[in-house]
Amino acid sequence: MISPDVVLVRYGEITLKDSWTRKNWERILAGNISFSLRRAGVEHKMEMGEGRIFVHTSDPRASEIVARVFGVVSASHASTVASDLEEISRAAVELAGQTKPGTFAIRPRRSGTGFSSEDIGRVVGQAVRVATLSRVDLNKPELEIFVEARKNRTFVFSNILKGVGGLPLGSQGKMLALISGGIDSPVAAWMMMKRGCPVTLLHFDSRPYADAIEQSMRCAEVLADWTAGRKIDFITIPLSRGIEKIASHYPRATCILCRRLMYRIASVVMEKQGCLGVVTGYSMGQVASQTADNILAEQAALAIPVFHPLISMDKTEITDLARKIGTYGIAAETRSCTAVPIKPMTRAKKDEILRAEEDLGLKEIARALIDEMTITKIGYA
Repeated sequence: MISPDVVLVRYGEITLKDSWTRKNWERILAGNISFSLRRAGVEHKMEMGEGRIFVHTSDPRASEIVARVFGVVSASHASTVASDLEEISRAAVELAGQTKPGTFAIRPRRSGTGFSSEDIGRVVGQAVRVATLSRVDLNKPELEIFVEARKNRTFVFSNILKGVGGLPLGSQGKMLALISGGIDSPVAAWMMMKRGCPVTLLHFDSRPYADAIEQSMRCAEVLADWTAGRKIDFITIPLSRGIEKIASHYPRATCILCRRLMYRIASVVMEKQGCLGVVTGYSMGQVASQTADNILAEQAALAIPVFHPLISMDKTEITDLARKIGTYGIAAETRSCTAVPIKPMTRAKKDEILRAEEDLGLKEIARALIDEMTITKIGYA
């Protein structure tokens, strides 16, 4: 009996890069895959070449583990046979015999073989049809049998498991992601991880106005499951003294000025952590503080890059992603901040906010609060 013995790993954007970048990113991706498999106890050997990563293993868990690694477009657990039409036909017949479909289709691809894709479809399809009495249906078959024939070996499989895509984690610079414990911010951090950026997480402890440290920490633990072995620095900084001063002097602008205080702190933490930018969970117009006017006022004269990976997504899209990632149930427990004014400012004027920041001495407050920073490392060695 022929059994699956290799996972074919497909990747996308990496193939478009120059040869040096491509080899480097392939190496990073292979390392991330290998760590994830080792952590799950999956014995395997890695091979790279021909625009694929080949993970040699018979463990049935492997393809699902591989598909969760950033940079993987899809994965298939396949059986390896000789590049011979008779051997390929035998493997396809065995595969079809496991499900006994009413209809099937052969999906052939070949490179460097002495026979064509048409030959594979005709010969292998005939063998399966005769052996199983199934009908050929190229449009909506019950079973698709994929054949990837190469010069020295052929892979036969019936399943293509969709991966998360993106770029290999570690192929881009580190980011400082602000995490509040709500639904959006962990998704924003995950989205930047998907683009290859390791993250440090920064949580502002706003008690008694908001208490989400536990939820934020649990979300960080979920995100650590996606890091392929990289630990995440989870940083907390108290913010309540700053919020109290802001709310007592500029109540309607509390959210905007509080955000500027966060950015002032984040700019220093970013440098300490060797990060290249700050990440937020903003979605345009989702709440009163996330309007174009307010975002401009919040970020004026900061001189640091601020990324908003969710900016064009609606709440349903973000929530669906949170469920996929595994943070939704945790984040849904988080309560809103009680310092938010009843009628918050939605069209802030940049110059007025800058003057208010100067009046409150937010830069000085930020420097004082940074001294109370604590760091917890989350993840696997």
